[in-house]
Amino acid sequence: MKIGFIGLGTMGAFMAANLQKSQYKLVVHGIRRESAKAHLERGADWADSPKAVAEQCDVIFTSLPGPPDVEKVVFGKDGLLEGISAGKAYFDLSTNSQAMMRRVNAALAEKGAFGFDAPVSGGPKGAETGKLAIWVGGDKAVYDKHKKVLDAIGDQAAYIGPIGSSTVAKLVHNMA
Repeated sequence: MKIGFIGLGTMGAFMAANLQKSQYKLVVHGIRRESAKAHLERGADWADSPKAVAEQCDVIFTSLPGPPDVEKVVFGKDGLLEGISAGKAYFDLSTNSQAMMRRVNAALAEKGAFGFDAPVSGGPKGAETGKLAIWVGGDKAVYDKHKKVLDAIGDQAAYIGPIGSSTVAKLVHNMA
């Protein structure tokens, strides 16, 4: 199974590295290719766009600063939506908005693909050590199929409910 990872900042770089440590083959993309240097040295392939990631991978993850960035990566020119096809799964690990994730999921569903809001909690240290909570909202059967991949990123992947529900759970957690 090929996994795509977009967003190799503080959190994303560690989560992508954990996938590589678990022997997953990665295709990576970021704003700057140099952010992917360590991943490329460990055998990851570089993709020039989110579209190219989606074309090559069965599962795609994003770890981005917020909703505007997710919108650009998914819906923008050469975005994920242009390259994704039926049966593929997209997990957004960002802290996002419920409305954005519902919009993303609806657009993916039109192509026969699956979208998940999957925000994480544990900070950079948790991302580095794999001690992350990952709350996942979306199709339960597809979540179950990819649980092992999520377990390579964090030690507490949990299905919360339908699309958007994990975004709410993360926000409530942050407020508590």
